[in-house]
Amino acid sequence: MMRFFISGTGTGVGKTVFAGLFARDFLRGGKSVRYVKPVQTGHPPDDDAAVVREMSGLPPERARILYSAPEPVAPSWVFDPFPFDDAVAQINAVADAGVLIVESAGGLLAPLGGGKANADFIKACGLTVILVTPNRLGALNEAMLNLYYLTRERAPFHGFAVNDHLAPDADFAARNKRELAKLAPGKTRYVFDEAIKRLI
Repeated sequence: MMRFFISGTGTGVGKTVFAGLFARDFLRGGKSVRYVKPVQTGHPPDDDAAVVREMSGLPPERARILYSAPEPVAPSWVFDPFPFDDAVAQINAVADAGVLIVESAGGLLAPLGGGKANADFIKACGLTVILVTPNRLGALNEAMLNLYYLTRERAPFHGFAVNDHLAPDADFAARNKRELAKLAPGKTRYVFDEAIKRLI
């Protein structure tokens, strides 16, 4: 089973859109897919599993949120503590898919509560990280900080997914991607807007 952890270099960078496109591409390629979001705040109206289902065509039972809270804040504000071990057990119990996509609530170090952060799911669930990076001013610093953390922690890193939808114009988008390629050679694996372009 391919096991991915989709996180982002910030908030509102397009993690869920990428997750939906990623799931859709695998389904079109004949793979069975499951999507899990361990926790979502601001739910409802925010429902990332519903977005992924709509974009990919996954049925409700194959794209779900494990824990939710209505207030749109860091999970540590509303869970004391967050049921991390139970969430890990539910993720690791998934056995009927060729591809498992786990999407974080916020970035790698967003606190869950009880001393846990999103990044703790990586090792606990044997996941490989995809970092969604917005193609906008400031993205290079954010991308390299996140990559530095993953490298320091020796976390499996699949690559960056660059969100071109957030670029101010095509010239900026191209220049920013070239700079990221210089800073982190071979690490940009996907570029996406309305569809995913696989670079590696």
